[in-house]
Amino acid sequence: MDLSAMMQHAQGYEFLLQLAILLVAAAIGGWLASKVSMPPVLGQILVGIIIGPTVFNLVDGKNDLIHDISQIGVIFLMFLAGLETDLKELKSSGKGASIIAMGGVLLPLGLGTLVPLLFFKNFLPDGDAHHQLMFALYIGTILTATSVSISVSVLRDMKQLGSKQGISILGAAIIDDVLGIVLLAVVSGMVNPSGDTDIKQLMIKIVSFFIIAVLAGIIISKGITKFAQGSVWRDRIVTFAIILCFIFAYMAEMFSVAAITGAYFAGVALAATPYRHRVVSKIQSFAYALFTPIFFVSIGLNAVITSDIVNYIGYALVIVTIAVVGKIVGCGVSARISGFNGKHSLQIGVGMIARAEVALIVANQGLSSGIITNQTFTSVVLLVVISTIVTPPLLKLLFKKEKPVEVSDGK
Repeated sequence: MDLSAMMQHAQGYEFLLQLAILLVAAAIGGWLASKVSMPPVLGQILVGIIIGPTVFNLVDGKNDLIHDISQIGVIFLMFLAGLETDLKELKSSGKGASIIAMGGVLLPLGLGTLVPLLFFKNFLPDGDAHHQLMFALYIGTILTATSVSISVSVLRDMKQLGSKQGISILGAAIIDDVLGIVLLAVVSGMVNPSGDTDIKQLMIKIVSFFIIAVLAGIIISKGITKFAQGSVWRDRIVTFAIILCFIFAYMAEMFSVAAITGAYFAGVALAATPYRHRVVSKIQSFAYALFTPIFFVSIGLNAVITSDIVNYIGYALVIVTIAVVGKIVGCGVSARISGFNGKHSLQIGVGMIARAEVALIVANQGLSSGIITNQTFTSVVLLVVISTIVTPPLLKLLFKKEKPVEVSDGK
């Protein structure tokens, strides 16, 4: 039997082996993390770093299939978060979430702009005083991004997603996402005035999405509750839910809003229907078996740190520190102003510190455009690694004594 010929024959199906490696790695990482009383997501991210380019380079994180599956994973994660959101709490937390989001954007933006501009000009691209300010402002913009998917996973495992703090983190993260998109468009337009970014058109698109999503969600929710009864619907509701999730996610991207926001709105739309628990139980069974583990492992795969970082480790650690402290203090103080006690404010602040795919995408865009340097880009990668590693254990520690909050059918 010619082994090389067999391997060559199976080469077109190599993606199956890579998926198997990822799932085995995710299972082992999650199991080891649980053995030391840490959330499984922490182990999955760490094992992604180990098998990725940073350490052993066993799996290519740039693989299109892995990327697509990981995107489905985070979309399902946010869809489930929407399904498990208490609608009454969501409505009542709107003002507080807005204040928290503002604090979580303004402080990292301010620190991320001023600190590099005042103390690390040698790490900014060459230019006059105006351009140096714009380059620094872009760094601040990168640091405003929040990756709530990591916090959502931990809070779901601890049954805290439905708590006031959990819902405030979700609401603030969605508002944070919109503010970040607008801020990025404004800063990019200031750095490159000849670009094709139209701020007014962008704002119209974002507002249009939220109006359409809310109206469509109300119609779908009421329609299912009133008309979709009986065994026929019960057997097909999960398929319909997945279709709705994907359509909302695509529509969000079409209107320049993140796909995860659209998936969350789809989940909220189904949260008030009689099929809520059925959809949650069915979707989480296959989402957590395949899609979400690959998403968390892929975060580790894409966070590539090289040995060159030792030459500017001080600058990199400063970027990490102001990003983490900016979210904890900015969101925490804003939560305190909104009426939360000290402990709950700290929980919210920590729940907002993780950065992942959004920060990497914005940083990569800045690097390719010459707006930031390689040193800044690698510093952002280090931020992604550290923030995704520290967020799960810190959340578990802070929520350890909180009573579990079960999913309710509040409308």
